[in-house]
Parts: sequence; structure tokens; C-alpha cells
Amino acid sequence: MEEQTKSAPTVMSVGIRWGVVNALVSIAFFIVLVIAGLNAFDNKWGWIGSGFTIVLLVLAHKAFKDQGDGFMTYGQGVGIGFWMSVVATVVAGLFTYVYANIIDPATMENFFEAQRMQMEERNTPDEQIDIAIEWTRKLFWVFYVIGGVVGGLILSLIVSIFTQKRNPAPPF
Repeated sequence: MEEQTKSAPTVMSVGIRWGVVNALVSIAFFIVLVIAGLNAFDNKWGWIGSGFTIVLLVLAHKAFKDQGDGFMTYGQGVGIGFWMSVVATVVAGLFTYVYANIIDPATMENFFEAQRMQMEERNTPDEQIDIAIEWTRKLFWVFYVIGGVVGGLILSLIVSIFTQKRNPAPPF
């Protein structure tokens, strides 16, 4: 009988696997907020979502080390975080886009109305509010994707500082 050798995980495979997990958690959180009647796009919920991402990133780094040789460089940690944020943003973004634009368009309208009310509270002129809402409608999903990937990358840059584990032996 042949012995099966355990292949080391790749940065991309771990990042994609945990990115899917992150997307599922994000989707579940979004659904809970919508069912509760809350503005799912409010910035305060983003901080809670970032907390979920940090926990999942730490777990992804642990899985990489556990499935591999027990070590992970800073660059590998950042790479895992990059793939995780790309996959999570695309998958959760597609779900959110379909939900907010096809299933329940009132979700987006509630967001835009909340934005309007905040600007009115700051005594922003109506003309500026209309322009801001118009541009927000046009660019919302672009910023959703950019913000998700860049935000995830920034989190991975920070988390990887603490989760990296260098191999003390030379690599030859």
C-alpha cells in the first residue's frame, strides 16, 4: 500500500475556503439585520462585520498553520486575507445586490432615505443632498466592492502581524 502524503495548503486555497465562510457569515448577518427592520448598510454594522472578519481571519491563519508545517510568514497571512476578502466581497456582494435590487428594493431606498435625513440634520442644502444621493446611487456598488477588498486587505495587514509564525530553520 502506498502512503498518502499530506500536501501543504496554499495561500489561495485557504483564502478562498475561508472567504466563502466569511461570505456566508456576512449574508446571514445581512439577513438578520433586514428581518429586524434595521438599515443593513448603516456604518455601525460594518464595525460588527469587521469583528467577524477578524475572527475568521485568525481562524484561517490557524488552519493554514495546522494543515501545513506549523508556520506562516507575514506575506502568506496577508495573501490569505487578500483572497478571503476578494471571495467574501464578491459572493456576499452578489447576494446583497440581488436582494437589494430585485427581491426587496425597499432595502436600498431605506438606505438612501437615511442618508437624506442625516444630511438634512446637518442643514445640507437640498440641491447638494440631491446630487449626493444621485452619485451614491451610481457608485454604491463600486464602493461596496472596493471598500470590501481594501478593508479586508487592511485587516489582514494588521492581523498577520500577530498571527505570523516564522520558521526558525533556514529554508534549504
